[in-house]
Amino acid sequence: MGDIWIPIFIFIIGLAIGSFLNVCIYRIPRSDMSIYSPRRSFCPECSQSIKFYDNIPLLSYLLLRGKCRHCKAKISVLYPIVEFVTAGLYLVIYYEFGMSLYLLHAIFFVSVLIPIAFIDAQHLIIPNVLSLTGLILGLGIVCVIAYQNKDLDYLKLRFIGFVAGGLVIWLIGFIGSAIMRKKAMGMGDVKLMAIIGLYLGAWPELPLVIALSAFSGAIIGTLLIATGKKDRKSPIPYGPFIAVAAVVVLLWSDPLWEKYLQLAGWN
Repeated sequence: MGDIWIPIFIFIIGLAIGSFLNVCIYRIPRSDMSIYSPRRSFCPECSQSIKFYDNIPLLSYLLLRGKCRHCKAKISVLYPIVEFVTAGLYLVIYYEFGMSLYLLHAIFFVSVLIPIAFIDAQHLIIPNVLSLTGLILGLGIVCVIAYQNKDLDYLKLRFIGFVAGGLVIWLIGFIGSAIMRKKAMGMGDVKLMAIIGLYLGAWPELPLVIALSAFSGAIIGTLLIATGKKDRKSPIPYGPFIAVAAVVVLLWSDPLWEKYLQLAGWN
């Protein structure tokens, strides 16, 4: 019976971290504020500071029925979505990796990917502060795991993945820009793929992320153009597709790779 409290605790931690990630998603792209200032969360419409009892992850949104207590302006549904997605992923990660350094590794990884995906989707940028944070956390945790397991090959694959990830996406962007005669890939995507290579390694995870993100991006992009929500000249952020693909590969790389080999007739 005591074991049930571990996933409950992890889910609650995920909600709390998700609430902090909401702060990052809103503030980092804005030059007039930081994640530390102003200290209190506030309503974007009336600028009224939010009391602690109105800032409980997920629960406050439900109790307030998605509206600010003071001005009654609608609260973006993205806030509870980010909190729930973060908590849900933490829970899935716990069941996948158990209480281990790999759990911490995966939590660091998705906690960086989530704000990157949402910020890129909204603002078409991947802030350097998030790339740098992901790099520092990634370097730290992969070094600790390699040291604990006395596995130098693990560390080598991560560094190869870091270099290969950035280089491959840069080459794809360079070739795409030459063909389409416009910028096809931003440096933020290059940095993001390098970080993904650092966390996941070079093979077969990195090719899987590239393939899945390209496939999903092509499908969604085509649908957006077909429905008139985007035209052929409209920029479509690639970061969210990379981030989602990276989470999928983090959790299910082995069955995905086996399925690919079966489809290719190599297994």
